[in-house]
Amino acid sequence: MVLVEAGADNPLRMMPDGKVVHASELPAGKAVPPVETSSPLRESDIPPAALAQIKAGLKQASETANDPPRDKLPPDAQRMRTWALGQVTHVAAAVNPFENEELAALRAERAKTQYPLGDLPLVVITRGIPEETGPDGKAHEEEHRKDHASVATMSRQGKLIVATKSGHHVQLDEPDLVVTTIKQVVASARK
Repeated sequence: MVLVEAGADNPLRMMPDGKVVHASELPAGKAVPPVETSSPLRESDIPPAALAQIKAGLKQASETANDPPRDKLPPDAQRMRTWALGQVTHVAAAVNPFENEELAALRAERAKTQYPLGDLPLVVITRGIPEETGPDGKAHEEEHRKDHASVATMSRQGKLIVATKSGHHVQLDEPDLVVTTIKQVVASARK
């Protein structure tokens, strides 16, 4: 398994008041419902106030869809991103009211064993160029690196690689590093 700029075990979340907290501070104890496999979300299902907020952000999202480093994508991929980021359903699909409960359950499951992934070949590639800014930027970057190092320890064979020439989009900034790492992990798994 190769994880490129993977998520964190306990990610930071910005609250409406601007305060930044860990996801572990947010579960409300709600039961996570089964995955919905029918009745797709329709735009008409979105409350009017939420729909207005979503639509207000679509124009800017489309206009900035291919800002660097995404400008390195092929033209067809850039057109697809511009279209997708202009869709109400793209934004609505990212809303998960049970995310905090799901993350809490995953953390609890992970805590049951030191190596939840056993001996699975695992490489976590993390950015080397900081992207966090502001007064807490340095601390957030340190936490980002620590989170990725922690994810790498989920396997006895886990390894962390720092992509020194990349920000978050390692696959665009250092595609050869990603390809080489995947090839190495596949070769390791075949042994």
